[in-house]
Amino acid sequence: MLVEWDTAQIKDPTVITLGVFDGVHKGHQTILSLLSEMSLTSGLPGVVVTFDPHPLEIVGKIKVELLLDLNDRLSIIDQFPHSLNVLIKFDSKFAEKSPEDFVKELAEKFNIREIIIGYNFQFGKGRRGDIRFLEEAGKKYKFRVMAVPPVEYNGSSISSSRIRYTLKDGDINSANEMLGRPFYLKGRVIRGRGLGKEIGFPTANISVPQRLIIPKPGVYAVIGTVEEKKFMGVTNIGSAPTVRRESSITVETHFINFNQNIYDKLVKLDFIERIRPEIKFDGIDQLVLQIRRDIETAEEIIKRKVLT
Repeated sequence: MLVEWDTAQIKDPTVITLGVFDGVHKGHQTILSLLSEMSLTSGLPGVVVTFDPHPLEIVGKIKVELLLDLNDRLSIIDQFPHSLNVLIKFDSKFAEKSPEDFVKELAEKFNIREIIIGYNFQFGKGRRGDIRFLEEAGKKYKFRVMAVPPVEYNGSSISSSRIRYTLKDGDINSANEMLGRPFYLKGRVIRGRGLGKEIGFPTANISVPQRLIIPKPGVYAVIGTVEEKKFMGVTNIGSAPTVRRESSITVETHFINFNQNIYDKLVKLDFIERIRPEIKFDGIDQLVLQIRRDIETAEEIIKRKVLT
């Protein structure tokens, strides 16, 4: 169940957590698992408070390339049993709220008994609110604070920003490890120029929402989902320099052993591994040979990593 901040109210004592949870990575999953476990053992409702848009877009005036849109974020959060999602529509007015006022409203709205947060969670104007602040506030409002230590990958803390850097570097393997599942993009199939079909490899051109991150240009082994059916595929991210003069970035996928009209269909692409960088070939014949190699490589990767 989803309610907005202004109308949210629970009289019974609760267990809550707060965060943007972009990507719902392994660190977030640890927090959400603890929330579910504590809610179950205590019998108290579990509440997840999240923010949209990303606070950095308002406070820092930074364009944040999101790992998930809001609907997918909430869908994954809901895989961890709890009672309520609360959405804060973060704007410049909310950004001016002091940590004191925010905690007061939290306590009044949710009758908090336990609050579970990540080790580096900060909130309120000037980001003055932190774990120590919450612990002091807990004495006043009679709630406990559980600060969850970082989950590490290769010796460093997992974070949404680290996963973004990893994707921009084309390191799908590391991104997937930190997410605990394949990174994916979702979008509708739009009409392209039909160049792939002309050379024997029809592609689906995926329209990716502007707020979402797109991995480093290159060729990737993917598993596509179309109307709940899964297909192996090869995705090219880039400008297709051998056949196009434009420099705009596109996401084009050739589904292996697939020949259906899927224009305007919603497609999900699970990224399994990066095969190679994007290359400008001297001619179409070289491109065709390389695409055949890419298909063979993608099939081998998917069979080894996913189907075994």
